[in-house]
Amino acid sequence: IHFTVDFPNTLTPDMCKNLEAVLPARPKTQATDMELDECEETTLHDVNIDEEMRRKQQQQAQEAYDEDEDDMHGGAQRVQCAQQ
Repeated sequence: IHFTVDFPNTLTPDMCKNLEAVLPARPKTQATDMELDECEETTLHDVNIDEEMRRKQQQQAQEAYDEDEDDMHGGAQRVQCAQQ
């Protein structure tokens, strides 16, 4: 069986009403009070992904450099006992 479907670019309110009459009911997805309490308001910002990737690579390179510095100074320190 092969179907060819032509989807309309827009739907009129009457068309929506007719579709809702023949399709299954929409699922009720209202958030509970507990779910609303767990929500956190935030602000979205546009991101330049290329710039973010460069920043991440620079950060990783700096972390690797910092780890190398730690290795150079690592190991036990020698301490002499003070004599009285």
